[in-house]
Parts: sequence; structure tokens; C-alpha cells
Amino acid sequence: MRIAKAESVLVSVPFETGGGLPPWGWGGAPADTFDMLMVRLETEDGLVGWGEAFSRMADTALKQLIDTRVLPLVVGRDARQIARIKHDVEFNLHNFGRVGSIMYGISAVDIALWDLAGKRAGRPLAELVGGASAAEVEVYASLVRYGTEEAVARAVRRSIDRGYRWIKLHEVAVPVIAAACEAAGDDAVVMLDTNCPWSVEEALAVDAALDGLGLHWFEEPVWPPENYGGLAAVRATGRHRIAAGENAGSLFDFVAMHRAGAIDIAQPDVAKTGGVTELLKIARFCEANGLTYSPHCALFGPGQIATIHLTAAEVRPPLFERLYLDFEAELFGEAAVVRGGRLRVPDGPGLGVDPDPAVIDRYRVA
Repeated sequence: MRIAKAESVLVSVPFETGGGLPPWGWGGAPADTFDMLMVRLETEDGLVGWGEAFSRMADTALKQLIDTRVLPLVVGRDARQIARIKHDVEFNLHNFGRVGSIMYGISAVDIALWDLAGKRAGRPLAELVGGASAAEVEVYASLVRYGTEEAVARAVRRSIDRGYRWIKLHEVAVPVIAAACEAAGDDAVVMLDTNCPWSVEEALAVDAALDGLGLHWFEEPVWPPENYGGLAAVRATGRHRIAAGENAGSLFDFVAMHRAGAIDIAQPDVAKTGGVTELLKIARFCEANGLTYSPHCALFGPGQIATIHLTAAEVRPPLFERLYLDFEAELFGEAAVVRGGRLRVPDGPGLGVDPDPAVIDRYRVA
């Protein structure tokens, strides 16, 4: 079962947000397309596995890095040796970073290897990692940043009308956050992700201003994201449960967060934090240390499908995150469309569903 071919595939699909305003720029200029940067591994006998690296903004630079640094270390390896391959690629490339682009590529390879393992065994990923506790997962609508009270209120009510009962905001202005909570009323539970905007002092002031809104959690209020002492200071107020981890690169980052007293909720991302192999370790660490495990998922490629399986395989499945975007075309067709605030767990072998070749052909940019 040696890997004969390894390639990356970048597609960028148009979307709309449903709020009447353009989204923020994912770290660059405002955009209305969303990346799925995939890795495709093919074995000597023609079996194909798919993975995904975190990507934004038609990221051809990241694709080239994965093509030239990560994938050459994978070709020729025995695809059954998932943990060995992950370790060897990490070790050989650790000088290029333990968090960020290299880890995104390694994560994609790891997901693809697990897809191959499931296909070889004829079993879905959830079954390989312990068995599904549920046939579907409950989804929270992860709204983009709308920036005005009127726009966010419309988006909240629209998501509730579509069947969501859990909603995450990405707002940073207290009046806008309050307007969203008011719009949700008793119909939905609201969480807040601010994407690391503030100093510790600023975060403490906002933490106090938000008191009484009933937020389910307060996510990444401090810059930089690795300022675990700062997160711990906000958590120590006791006003909100603190969530973080989408910017982590491995289990060891979560160990450090926990030792610092920084988090209540751990949010590893399968396409950033080392793939399926690493998320399984993090989930068990959370279980042993009293942390809530709730994977981050701002993905719409194979990483999204892998996260569905990992969510369903928990004894008490956590909420599943889906960015609140409507795509011009779905890479996995109906398999990734939320119905009544829930997503079904694919029951085919491996990830259970492959990307649609017609969608790849139409939207491929590299």
C-alpha cells in the first residue's frame, strides 16, 4: 500500500453570507470566494485518499510550499504507517515551523492517510477511531462579522429560521454583540469568537462589558493567541468560559494552555493541528483533564468531513462548527448541507464521500 502519487488541489468557490454586507477579508482584502486546499494521495493499487490544509485567499503560495516540501517526503511511503509518516515529516521539517503552513500540509496528509485506511478496511472513519455515538451531529452557525446591529440581527434570525439553535458571533463591538443576543432571545444559545483582537487590559474591559449577556463561551479575546497568561487572566474573572486552540499546532500547545489555566474549551482544527492523529490525542487529553473538547472547523473540504466523523465518535459528541456561508456549489453535494441544524455522518468507507470532480474542474485555481 505504498503511496505512488501525491498532489495538492486548490479550488476557490464563490459564496454569500446572507447578511447583506460583504464579509471581512480572511486576513486580506474582502473576498466572496472560499478556499479548499486539498491533498490527494494515490496508492500503487489505485486507492485514493483526500485531505485538507487550512487555506484562505486563493493561496497558491501555501500550495507550492506543500508541493515542494511536504509531499516529496510522502511519496513511496507505506500508507498504513500513519503515525510514522506524520512523525517523520514533522521531524524533518520542524525548522520551518511547528505552527502554521508546514503543519497545515502535514495535517492534510494525515487526513488523507486516514481516508485511505478507512477505504482499505471498508469502514467509515468514525468507526476506525472508536465508533460513532450518533448518526448526525448538531451544528452551530458560525456567523461572519457583519459589523452593524441591524445586519447581525438579520443574520441571527435567518439562521434560527433555518433550524440552528446554537450561534457563534465574530463581532467585536459590544452594542453589536448585545443586539445579536437580543435577536436570538430564547431561540438560540450564543457564543462569541473575537479572533484575538485585544491586549489583556482591553480584553478584561470587554469581558466586564459583556457580563450578563449569557454567552456560552468567550473565544480568543487576547493578542497574541499564544499569550496563555493573558487568557488565564481573563478566565480568572469567572465571568465567561474561555475557548481557544484554533491557532495551536499540536497536543503540546493544549498542555501548555491547560497548565497556564488559560482555557475551559479546547478547539483544535484538524487542518491546522496535525490532522486526525493529533486530534485524537487532544481529545483524550481533554477527557483526562476536565476540558471541554470542541473542534474548530472553518473548512468545507475533506477536513470538514473528517471533523464530522471525529465529532460523532466522541461518547458525548460536541457541537459541530459550520461557517454560515451559502456556496454557489457544494464540494460534497448534499452530504455537507445542514438540515434543521444538523449534519449526517457519512457512512461510507473512509471519509465516506469524495469531492465532486465536476466542482473541482469548475472552480480549480491551481
